[in-house]
Formats: sequence, structure tokens, C-alpha cells
Amino acid sequence: MKEYVIGVDIGSTKSHLALFDTEGNFIDLGHWGCLNHEGLPGSFTQFKEEFGQLVSGVVSKNGISMKQVSNAVMGVAGNDTSKQNVILSGIAKQIGFEKFTLVNDAYLGIPAGSRTGVGICAINGSGCTLAGLNKEGRTLQIGGVGYVSNDMGGGGNMGRFVVSAVYSDLFRRAEPTCMTSILMEELGITNRLDFVERIYDKIEDKSFRPAVCNRILFQAAKKNDKVAVDFLREVAANYAGGMSTMIDEMKFPKDEILYIVLAGSVFTKEENPIMINFLKEMVKGYNPSHNIDYVVLDVPPVAGAVFWALNAKSDYYDKVCTQLKKAVA
Repeated sequence: MKEYVIGVDIGSTKSHLALFDTEGNFIDLGHWGCLNHEGLPGSFTQFKEEFGQLVSGVVSKNGISMKQVSNAVMGVAGNDTSKQNVILSGIAKQIGFEKFTLVNDAYLGIPAGSRTGVGICAINGSGCTLAGLNKEGRTLQIGGVGYVSNDMGGGGNMGRFVVSAVYSDLFRRAEPTCMTSILMEELGITNRLDFVERIYDKIEDKSFRPAVCNRILFQAAKKNDKVAVDFLREVAANYAGGMSTMIDEMKFPKDEILYIVLAGSVFTKEENPIMINFLKEMVKGYNPSHNIDYVVLDVPPVAGAVFWALNAKSDYYDKVCTQLKKAVA
């Protein structure tokens, strides 16, 4: 009986399920929207229903049974505590998975961006999380738990900062920022007293999402806007402090290359490197003796799940990544 592996990347915006055979050959890729239980109105119940549909759709389409799935790795956004892991693992078993590893989706960036399968992944996309995996197999997550961890990164947080900084400039005599003129022009606002009403109108008709304003933050930083630059420095410090704590806690050896994978649209798509440069400088200051290699992830994170499910056999790395790049494009 032919055997297969499944890699899953479940996110707050989009989700992927990749089916490969045990020789690293691509079979199929299933697409879905948000499957993070924290972003679904029906929480875990809705997650079970929709994830079950995704799994059964790919499996039945390719004429195989779940008994033929020899291993699976699932990276799930919203899987931040042991209690959540137990619930999500129970759902995976009910759907038909037998042998599987279930982690936060941030962990997938490590095997996706590092041939060694160990290191640190920093997510800066819809949300922000740090995940670490060392060669002893120990895992550690820092951030990604809302107000508890006071995460500074993530498109949503950064976009909301832009809106609030503009509001403070307009109405609180705060530090002036060029983000005000940029945002006002984009929204077609000529009178500052219309700012709040226009924002609310556009949010209600879904023509505006504060999260997209992180783009304005980088535009302003490129112009050396003090408010934007100071905030990006603070975001970098938030990441750098977490990375440095993780390096100490996970005891990554100083005589080996430590791969730090930068993933998520804010890290991978933003043309202005100011925040990443701040981050590198701060991490180096905390860890002067470590040999750190930064990798900006250019493959779908689900590739990390597949590579992991294949027991991180290095000879499959290029094969898996190449096939998934084509499938996701």
C-alpha cells in the first residue's frame, strides 16, 4: 500500500494542505481561508467542520485513505497553549490523523528556511510570533498571545499604530508625522474634523482596513519621519529581545551557525529594510559571540510542514520547495 505525508499550514488569512508521497513527490495542494479557531465565529467547532472538509476534499480527490497517511505535521495559528494543543489534537484524531505532530504555525518557518531543521523563526505577517526549535527537539514559543505578550509587530498592530499616531498628531498635539498627510490624502480627507467619521464609514463599507496602513509606516520611515522610525525601532527591539531570550534558553551553540528565519508579509514583502536592520543590530549586541545567518523566507511555510513530515531528510529539501513554489504561485 502506497504511503503519503501531509503538511498543513493553518493561518488567520489563508491555509494550505499539501499532500506528498514518502519519496518527496508532490501530489496535491488544498487551499482554504482562515482556519485559526480564534478568528472563526464558531471557534473549535467551526474549525473541526472546515478543516475536516479541507482534508477530506484533498484525500478523496486523490483516491487515498487516511490509513495511507504515514505522517503529518500541522502548523496551526492560535495553537498557543497546551490546552489548545490538546483540543486541536483531539480534533485531528477525529478527522482521521493517526501519526502527526501539531505545533503553532510559526514553527513551520524553521524547516522551511533552514536545511538543518533547527533555529528560530520570526513571524511578522497578520500577527507576530517567535518560535524556536533546537537539535535536541525542544521547542519554545515567545509572543503571539495578544495583550499578554504585548507584541509590537504584525500588520494589524503596526497599521493601527499609524491610525492612532495620525489621530494624536491631529488632536493631541503629539509629535508631527508625515503619516498624517499620507493617510489623509489616501482617504480623501481635507478637514481633520472629518477624520474619525470617514475612517468609520470606510471600515464599515470594507473599503479600508487599518492593517494595510503598515505600508504607510515604512513610507514615512524612508523619509526619516521620527514617529515612524522610533516605532519601527521599538518593534525591532520587541523581536530582538525575544530572540535573544530564546537563544539563551534554547542554548544554541556558539560554534554552529544559528539560522533565524524571517517570515510573514511584513518581513518578506516590505522594500524598506530599516526594521530588519535595527533587529540585526540589536540581536548582535545581545549575542556578540553567536554566528547568526538571517534567511528571508521565500518558500511557502507549508513546505516546512512537508519537509518535517518527511523526517527532515535534507535530500528532499530542494525537491519539496521547488514543487510547492510552483503549486502556490
